[in-house]
Amino acid sequence: MGDVVDDTRTRLVESALRLLREEGLDAVTLRAVGDLTGLSRMAPYRHFADKTALLAALAVRVIVDLSAHVAGAVLEGADRRERLRAFYTSYVEYAMEHRNEYRLVFASEFLIGHHPELERAIDDVMTALGLKTSGGQAASKAGAMALLSTAHGLAELATAGHFAQKGISYEDVIDVLVAP
Repeated sequence: MGDVVDDTRTRLVESALRLLREEGLDAVTLRAVGDLTGLSRMAPYRHFADKTALLAALAVRVIVDLSAHVAGAVLEGADRRERLRAFYTSYVEYAMEHRNEYRLVFASEFLIGHHPELERAIDDVMTALGLKTSGGQAASKAGAMALLSTAHGLAELATAGHFAQKGISYEDVIDVLVAP
């Protein structure tokens, strides 16, 4: 029975992702997800308490995609500077190519402490990249958060068009960040 529930939940999240990509965040409703999945309109309510719970599960799914994209790029780097450049570049690329998904992950409805599965997913990404965020020294946590904050700031400015307006690219800014 558990596998069927997990499979149905996964199908619902994948349908939500499809709606988000094709029609935007406003199109992602429990009823629309049920319809797209081919289930009854009430089926999603058996897996998610409300729309915010569905969106939190969808945000976890997006984090998995984002982390795979970033990790793939970072692992190709030969040294710390190349890995750092790959981290920033792949993070911004993902945000530019998947704007709705990226914005969902950092939506204000996901307040810290309310969606532990999303927080765990973000911590897992940072750990996989060798950026420890839980336990350990405060400096390690602060360093990881500094990298994430910088990447997020780059992505926000790039998606809003601020770099283009100044006649530069996000790559120009990344060059400054990773310069020796």
